[in-house]
Amino acid sequence: MKKFFLLLFICVFLASCQQSTDHDTTLDSSKKSEVAFSPDMEMGLTLKEAIEIAQKEALQWNKEAMLYSGNSVDKDKTPTGMEGRRKYWSIEFGIPNKKDYYLITIQNGKVLDKVHVPNELNAMPKSHFISSVEEFKYDTPELLKRAQKITKIYPGDTFAKGYNFSFTKDSQKNIPIVMVIGWDQSKENMIYLLFNAETGELEEEFEREQYKN
Repeated sequence: MKKFFLLLFICVFLASCQQSTDHDTTLDSSKKSEVAFSPDMEMGLTLKEAIEIAQKEALQWNKEAMLYSGNSVDKDKTPTGMEGRRKYWSIEFGIPNKKDYYLITIQNGKVLDKVHVPNELNAMPKSHFISSVEEFKYDTPELLKRAQKITKIYPGDTFAKGYNFSFTKDSQKNIPIVMVIGWDQSKENMIYLLFNAETGELEEEFEREQYKN
C-alpha cells in the first residue's frame, strides 16, 4: 500500500510537469521573448498560502469540500522555488464518499482556473482527506531548508525546474505529507523527501532516475 501511495504521488507530479513542458513547446518565439518574471518572493506562494486561496474557492463550490492533494506546477521559464515558493499551483478537493472532485489552479496569487470533475474518480472515505490547512504546521520554506540540511539536493534546470513541492494525506498514519522535490548533482536522478507536515520530521527519502526528453 505504501509503495502504491508513493508511486501515485510521483506520477501526479510528473504528469503536471510533462503537461506544462508540452504546453510550453507550443509557444512561438515572439511569445517567449515577452515572458518576464519577478523574483520568487514577489510573486510566489508557499504551499499553505496557495491552499488558503484555493480552499476559499472550493468552499464556494461546496461547503462539504475537503482538501485532497496538490502540487506546484512546472510552468516557469527559469528555475524557481528556491525560497519554498512557486507561482503556479494545482490544488484538488473532494467530498468524502462521493465521486465529486474540484481542481483549482493558482497563478501569481490568484485563482486562474477551476474544474468540477464528477463521477470519474473513485469515492474516497474521509480518512483520505485533509480537514484544514491548519494541519500543515510546517510550510514549504521551512521544509526545503530541512531537506537541504538532510541531503545534497539541487534545483532542476530544464525539467521539473527549480524545487517543486507536492502534498497529500497518508491515510494509514493519518498525517498530511509534504514532498520536497529536487535533483542530484548530475541532474539524472530526482530526489524526493517526504515530510510529516505536522511535526516537520522526515518520513522517507528516495531517488528515482528520470529520463528527460
